[in-house]
Amino acid sequence: MRERYLPYVILFCGMIFLGNGLGNPGMAWSEENPKRMSKQEIVEDLQSLIRYPEKRDLPDVHRYSHLTTTVTVAGKTYTLWRAAIQAALDEHQGVYLPRSEEIYYLDAPLLMDSNTTIQADADARIHAIPTLRTCLVRNRHMLPGRIRPVYLNDDSSRDQNLVISGGIWSQESTVRRESYGASDAQNSIPGSAGVLLFSNVSDLSLTHIRVEKGAPFAIHVSNAKNVFISDISVETNCDGVHLNGPLDRAVIQKLDCVRTGDDCIALNAWDWPQSGPALGPIDRVLVQDCQSIRGSLKDIRLLPGVLKYPDGTTIDCPITNVVIRNIVGFNYFKMYAQSPAGAQHTCQVGTLDNIYFDNIQTVLRGPYRESWTKDFYGAMRPTAIGGIAPFSILSNARNLTFENLTIASDGENEKGHPCIFYVGPESAAFRWNQYDAEGKRLKPLEIFMHDSSCVVENIELRNIRDEKGNLYPEPEKLVKEVQLSLNPNYEKTPPRGGVGSGKVRKVTILPPESSF
Repeated sequence: MRERYLPYVILFCGMIFLGNGLGNPGMAWSEENPKRMSKQEIVEDLQSLIRYPEKRDLPDVHRYSHLTTTVTVAGKTYTLWRAAIQAALDEHQGVYLPRSEEIYYLDAPLLMDSNTTIQADADARIHAIPTLRTCLVRNRHMLPGRIRPVYLNDDSSRDQNLVISGGIWSQESTVRRESYGASDAQNSIPGSAGVLLFSNVSDLSLTHIRVEKGAPFAIHVSNAKNVFISDISVETNCDGVHLNGPLDRAVIQKLDCVRTGDDCIALNAWDWPQSGPALGPIDRVLVQDCQSIRGSLKDIRLLPGVLKYPDGTTIDCPITNVVIRNIVGFNYFKMYAQSPAGAQHTCQVGTLDNIYFDNIQTVLRGPYRESWTKDFYGAMRPTAIGGIAPFSILSNARNLTFENLTIASDGENEKGHPCIFYVGPESAAFRWNQYDAEGKRLKPLEIFMHDSSCVVENIELRNIRDEKGNLYPEPEKLVKEVQLSLNPNYEKTPPRGGVGSGKVRKVTILPPESSF
């Protein structure tokens, strides 16, 4: 394993020694963990990625129009441009798609090799035909990272210097399908699920793109170094920008989540089996200047964990050195472990270190509650997946810094301190009081890791204000530790509850200062 990740292996072994692998409150941090980077150091390190690609003199795809064919699906005829576009990419390492009254239909994914560029007019439409269930474009040399580990220091087959700029990219699906967005018709790279799909790449630039009618994820990137994603509009029923590990150095900025079906932005070092061509540590990411004003679900997720391969090999998948700033309209920031529904004991709580949130406008309030540690059974919303607080944490973490947050008011009904930072597990279930076609009551399906525990070593707070600009006088009381209890009336009234808990060792109030 690569030398830079050795400290995380040491940390993981320590966790197993100290606890049960599900997040033991007795967990200790090794002194050999990577050096903490300040917010300024992270931003300065990633500035070199923020550059828009220069326009190249590329062949107009219409020079290859003789390669187009047609296909009829459900009585409608489509002109297929996949062969024409691919020929231009193979012969010239690039192609230009001008604006056209005609849609550029694809019947298979476009394949990009190193040093390849796709430039499209802002109004050029690139669509899948209705029967296509794969991604629309991918790099050629993807690796099956769910079968065996992949590492960022292995550049032997990595596709480098890939650029897509412009275009309206759309799958013809009107509903989200978890099986769509695959790498190819054979799904030879398990876990692939994107309209634009990249894995085993470096120096990737995706800019000025609209995604409509997507697969599970609009943009899906993993096993990558030096990623720049900017000026993206997501107008679909899928996730927005979904990054899996291993990942080193990425910038996501100017993302407009007009409509998404789940996470607008996800940094998932660990993930479910169907969601990630590769997994591993994520380090140094800047997310900035993003909005989700008109969207439905407005979430940002950070998901670390511990990955176990079929042969028994395990790798730690932490998330470190992340700055998330200048965010408008996002309501829920997920930093909790979440196993596949109904499989709570198959996963382990992961680790976060050096995560900075700055200038978040305007986060919702969590519910006021006298105590989170006595007879508390969970979210109390059996049919909902929504968060119990704007920042929900079920990860072993240290150095979580929250600055310049504006907390929404609930008007005349305010009382006490709301829950803004929820530390510990939740409990909720699907299918409560639902029945199958034969009238048989379905067993509730638990969706959170209700028996898991976590420790947050240090939370730092600065400039936490209400909508009127007033500083909260006691911001430390916005942090709520949770101890779940088992619900004795679970058979009649959900949720189940659990035995998991959250522990915060220290909350530090930083002196006020101007926004970063």
